[in-house]
Amino acid sequence: MNTLDTLYFPDTVLPLYQQLPLALFFHSVHLLQPVEQEGKEEQDASLIPESHLFTETGFCQEHTPLGLGVDRDRFLHLLHDIRNRKDNYVEQLNYLSLASLSAPPSRGDNSKLTIISSLLQGMDKDAEGHDEALWQARLVLKIAEVLDREEEELAQQLAAIDDEEIALFRSLQGEIRESGDEDVVEEDPFIELLELKQKMNQPRPGMIKNRLRAWSRLYLSGPLPENFCLWTTRRQEAADILLEKYEQECGQAPLTVLQIDLPARISQENAEAVREIEQFRDDMRAHLQEMTAALGELVKAGNLNVSDPALLLPQAEIWKEVWNSKLESSFPASQYGRTPLTLHLLAEMPFSELIGEPRGTEMKSPARHALLAVCV
Repeated sequence: MNTLDTLYFPDTVLPLYQQLPLALFFHSVHLLQPVEQEGKEEQDASLIPESHLFTETGFCQEHTPLGLGVDRDRFLHLLHDIRNRKDNYVEQLNYLSLASLSAPPSRGDNSKLTIISSLLQGMDKDAEGHDEALWQARLVLKIAEVLDREEEELAQQLAAIDDEEIALFRSLQGEIRESGDEDVVEEDPFIELLELKQKMNQPRPGMIKNRLRAWSRLYLSGPLPENFCLWTTRRQEAADILLEKYEQECGQAPLTVLQIDLPARISQENAEAVREIEQFRDDMRAHLQEMTAALGELVKAGNLNVSDPALLLPQAEIWKEVWNSKLESSFPASQYGRTPLTLHLLAEMPFSELIGEPRGTEMKSPARHALLAVCV
């Protein structure tokens, strides 16, 4: 196992423009899939995430811990209905909060979701993989994919409004006010538009918490190819939930052991992107190997001196300086922007204890500690 193989959470789709910066640092990124994929010719194009450039190279790998098997088509048909008949499902989808999954249904609750009920008809609800909570978890994650994709499309449309259009709008609005018809302009729609753009990547309260619960339920449903000691997220709220849980259970704060920069964006239209990334990794090969080895030793080490994080990875500051310097020469901040990647150590609590051991796991991880990478 390579220490820089990471499990990505709680999202189940990693868009290409987000993959590219991560490819500079990680050896591979692994994602959970709510529904196993079959041959491409059998898939519904409306339900397939955008193609992943690095999937074929092995950088981005997808896993379904417990497949749906013969019930896969039924589930995909449900998703197709949700996408095409949204109004009919709005009220029912309001119930799809995993906060309610942990509580048993009330005796008089006859509002049992038509979605789930129809999905489970003719199936053994006690059978492995067919419990209602896991079905709801899969559904929450797939709906989240749909919402993310629609939000991204809207963001791209809003981004098409350039400075000239803004200036023209302001000019026309100014002429209206100068003509004395200011009452006609009851509100500033462009201010609202700008506010909307700023909020595009801010999920509704509770959404990430519910998604993380759904993701955790799927994660625990079956084994993965390896035990990942490093998890990564681009969702600060998701990271905070795990970090706070760790602090509550361990009685100590997580330790920041490494922080480096990554490009905020690498255009997926850039045909040279993959070549540039490969060149960067080749130039940094020795440092990446050194980091991989040191982090691998760290997660297995005993008797950690948690009072001084600097002693845990003495080379961290040197790595940071070398990394950021090389990054600036290859991907200048003025052109690519910057996003910090922060690595937290969860001492004495591997993910198997923090989240739980996936069902059917045969080999216990040698890691005594966990690493949580946050790229926001």
